[in-house]
Amino acid sequence: MTPKHSFRSYLLHTGLFWILCCFSHLSLHSQVSGPSPSISIQSSSIEVGQVLAEISRQAGVDFSYNSKLIDPDKRISFSVEQASLKETLDQLSKILRLRYTIIDGQVIFNALKKKDRWVNITGFLSDLASGESLIGSMVGLKELARGAFTNEFGYYSISVKPGRYTLVYAHIGYERVEKLIEIGSDIQADVALPPKSYNMPEVVIEPALKDIMNKKMLGELELNPDQLRGMPEFAGEAGLVNGLQSLPGIKTHSDGSAFFYSRGGERDQNVIIIDDAPIYNPSHLFGFYSMYIPDFAKNVKVYKSDMPAMVGDRLSSIVSIRTKDGNLNNVKLSGAINPFVYRLSLESPIVKKKSSLFMTFRRSNFEWVYRRSFPELDLNFMDIQLKLNHKINDKNRLYMTTIWGSDVLQDRSSENSRTGILWINVAASLRWNHIFGPKLFSNTTLYTGNYVNRLFLTPNYWVSGLGMGGLKSDFTHYATPSFQSRFGFDFQGYSFDPGSVSIDSAIAILPSIQPNYSRKNVVYYQARWDVRKKIRINAGVRLLNWGSRGPATYYTFDDQYEVEDTVSVGDGVFNEYVNLDPRLSVQYQLSPSSQLKLSFGRYHQYLHQVSNSTSPFTTLEVWLPATPNVQPQSSRQWSLSYLTFLPDQKLEISAAAYYKTLSNQIDYEPHAITYLNPLIEGELRFGETKSYGIEFLLKKDFGRLNGWMGYTYSRVFRQTEGLNEGRRYRAFQDRPHDFSMLIHYQIRKRLLLSTYWTSYSGSTFSSPTGFLRFNDQSVPIYGERNNDRLPAYHRMDVSLQWKLNRYDTNPFQHNLTFSINNFLAHQNIHAIKFNRIPGANASPVVQANVLSEEALRTSQVALVRFLPSITYRFTL
Repeated sequence: MTPKHSFRSYLLHTGLFWILCCFSHLSLHSQVSGPSPSISIQSSSIEVGQVLAEISRQAGVDFSYNSKLIDPDKRISFSVEQASLKETLDQLSKILRLRYTIIDGQVIFNALKKKDRWVNITGFLSDLASGESLIGSMVGLKELARGAFTNEFGYYSISVKPGRYTLVYAHIGYERVEKLIEIGSDIQADVALPPKSYNMPEVVIEPALKDIMNKKMLGELELNPDQLRGMPEFAGEAGLVNGLQSLPGIKTHSDGSAFFYSRGGERDQNVIIIDDAPIYNPSHLFGFYSMYIPDFAKNVKVYKSDMPAMVGDRLSSIVSIRTKDGNLNNVKLSGAINPFVYRLSLESPIVKKKSSLFMTFRRSNFEWVYRRSFPELDLNFMDIQLKLNHKINDKNRLYMTTIWGSDVLQDRSSENSRTGILWINVAASLRWNHIFGPKLFSNTTLYTGNYVNRLFLTPNYWVSGLGMGGLKSDFTHYATPSFQSRFGFDFQGYSFDPGSVSIDSAIAILPSIQPNYSRKNVVYYQARWDVRKKIRINAGVRLLNWGSRGPATYYTFDDQYEVEDTVSVGDGVFNEYVNLDPRLSVQYQLSPSSQLKLSFGRYHQYLHQVSNSTSPFTTLEVWLPATPNVQPQSSRQWSLSYLTFLPDQKLEISAAAYYKTLSNQIDYEPHAITYLNPLIEGELRFGETKSYGIEFLLKKDFGRLNGWMGYTYSRVFRQTEGLNEGRRYRAFQDRPHDFSMLIHYQIRKRLLLSTYWTSYSGSTFSSPTGFLRFNDQSVPIYGERNNDRLPAYHRMDVSLQWKLNRYDTNPFQHNLTFSINNFLAHQNIHAIKFNRIPGANASPVVQANVLSEEALRTSQVALVRFLPSITYRFTL
C-alpha cells in the first residue's frame, strides 16, 4: 500500500474506532437480545471504506483485515435492500474475492485459500503491425506446461489458481512473446505479436511438439491461405478447390469444375461458409475459377467427420472460411495482374487501432482471347468483397462482411435481343462479439446467402434461385481448464424458386411453377472434456425443426409416381420434420507424439440440388427444400483416426478409416425432366448409399522443403428401388484410388519452386451395351447403370515464384509467379459420347463383340491440356 493509502487507512480506522466506542453498548444489546439487523445500502459507485462504515453503523459490527487485502479507496457497485448481515457480507466478500468469519461481533476478512478458487486470464491476440486478430494462436503457461488456443476471433481464456506465471504467446510466422505476471484476480491481457520476416511465405518456424499435438483435432483440417497462394496456379489463380483436392478424402468432379465430393457424398452435401454466410455456387467461368480469393481469407477450416454441433446441416463436409479484419494501423494496397484476371485489395484504418476497412476487387481479363473471332460475345466474371471491423470497447466488437460475385455470358449481336446466361452470388453477415465475463464469450450473427441463375433471350427469360436469411447466437463457456462448452441457437428462413419463366405473347404458354418457402430452427450444445491428461471427449447434440410454409400448392403421387391429388394450403407451417443429431468422439493420447480418435456422428440435410446431368459446368442448378414428398437426407458416419508426429524428421503422419451410410439419396427416373417441370418431385427416386475408405497423409510443414502427400482408397455404392433393376451400382463419385502430392522447395533466398501432382481413378458412367436400328436411327441400349469407367486422371502443375525485392525491409514488396497447368499435357477425359457408325449389314453393334475399332466410334471431351501463365503481385 502506498503511503497515501496508509494515512487514509489510519484516519478511517481511527474514525471507525470512536464511532464503535460510542455505540458499543447499543450494538452489543442489539446483537444479543434484539432482532437481526436489517441493512440497506444503494450505490453504483462507493468506496469500500464507506461500505464498511455503513455496515458497522447499521449492524453494529467491527471489521478486522490485513491492509494488503482491502483498499478502502477502491470504488465498487454495492446494492442491498433490507438484507441480513449474512446476506450483506456474502455479497461484499464475493465482490472483494475474500472469505470472512464472525468472532465475538467482529468480522474478520482473510484471503481465499488457493484451492478454493480459480482466476481467469483472458484476452485477444493480434498482429502488432496490422492489428489483425490471430486465429489458432497458442497461449501457454510455462510453469504448468498447458494453455489454450485462440478461437476464430482471436480470443482466449485460461483458468488458473492465483500465483506467479510466465505467459507464452506464439503463432507461426510471429515472434514468440513471454510475459511474467502475478495474478490474484481475473485479468484481461490483450497481446500484439510482432511478425517475423521470411524469404518466402511457406518457410515457417517450427513450434514446440506439445503445441503441435495440442492443436491437432483429428477429422478437422486447416488450410493456410499462404499455402494456397503458394500452389501452382490455373490462369492466375490457385483457388480453393485445388487446395481441397490435395487433401485425402476430397475429390473434384473434373477439370473446369468447382464441384467436389467428400468421402463419397454428393456434390450438394458440401457447403462453403464465409464468415457464417453460405455460398451456394462458389464457381466462376462455369467452374474454372472459384469465388474464394486467398488475399481476403485468414483461415480455412475443413470438417469431414465429427462435425461440431454448431455448424451446419450437410452430410459430407463443411468448409468454414474466416476473412481478414483489415489493417487497424496503416493503409495497405496489394494486387495481382495476369493476362486472364486481375485483382486489387485495399486495407485501411477508419479510426486508428479501433476500426478498419478491407476491400478487394477482382475481374476477368480474357476478352483479348476471343474478341477478334467473336466480337459480339461478352464473357466475364467479377467479385467485390468487403469487410468492416470496429472495436467498440474491450468487451464488444462488430464485423460486417459483404460478398458479391457475378458471371455473364451473352451474345450482343442484336441491340434489341440478347441471348445468354447470368448467375449471381450474394452473401453478407453482421456479427457482434461480446465478452460477458472471463468465462463466457458470445458471437451473434445476422446473415444471408443468395444465389440466382438466369437464362435469357430478350425479352424472355428463365430464372431459378435460392435465398435465405438467418440469425444465430453462439456462446462459448470456459467452465474449467478441463471443460469447455459451446451452445446456442440458429433461426433461418428460405425462399426457393425452382424455375420461373417470363415470356412474350408469341411463345406458347409454359407451365407455372410455384415458389417454396421454408424455415429452420436449431438449438445445439457441444462440450469438450479432458477427462484425464490422455483422454479427451467431444460430445454434442443438434436439435432441428424444419417446416414448409404456405401458401403453397403441392402434389401427391401414387406408387407409380403418377399425380394422385393436388393439395392447396394457406399461410403457416403445413409440414414439419424434427430430428435430433448426436455426435461423439473420444481422443486418446497414445504418447507425447501420437493420438488416436474414434468418432460417430448422425447428420441431416434439408436442401437438395437437382440436376440430371454429369456435366462439370455449374450454372443451371435447381434447389429444392425438404417437402411432404422429399424427405431430408440423412447419414451416419463412423471414423477411426490416427496421427503421429516425428520431431526429428519434422514429419506428421496420419491415417483415417471411415464408414458411412446415407439415406434418402436422390436419383432420377431415366430421361427425367428437371427444368420447367411443376411435377419435378415425381421425377425423383430415393435410395441408399454406402461409402467406406481409408486415407493416408504425410505432411511436413517446416523447413526449406515442405508440403504434403496423400492417398485415399474408397468405394461408393448406391441402391435405389426402380433403378438398375433394384441392384446395387457404383456411384458417379466412386473412384477407388486417389493420390496427390504438393511440394514446396526454396531453391534460393528469393526463389521458390512448387509442384503439384494428382492422379485418381476415372469417374463411372453408363456406356451402351448395344444399338438398335429403329426408323433409320441408331438407338443405344443400356444395361447396368454406371457400368463403365473413364480413363484415369493425371495432372502435374508447376510454378516458380521469384521475389523481386532484395530486402524485406522495403515497404514495397513484389514478385513474379510462372505457372504451367497440366505441365505434361496429359489428355484428361471428362465425358465420352457414342456415335453409331452403321456396318455393311446395318445390324446392331454390341461393344463387347466388336473386333474392329472402326465399327463403333466414340467422341471424347477433354479440356485443359497445357496452360502457362504469369502473374505479377505487389504490396505497398
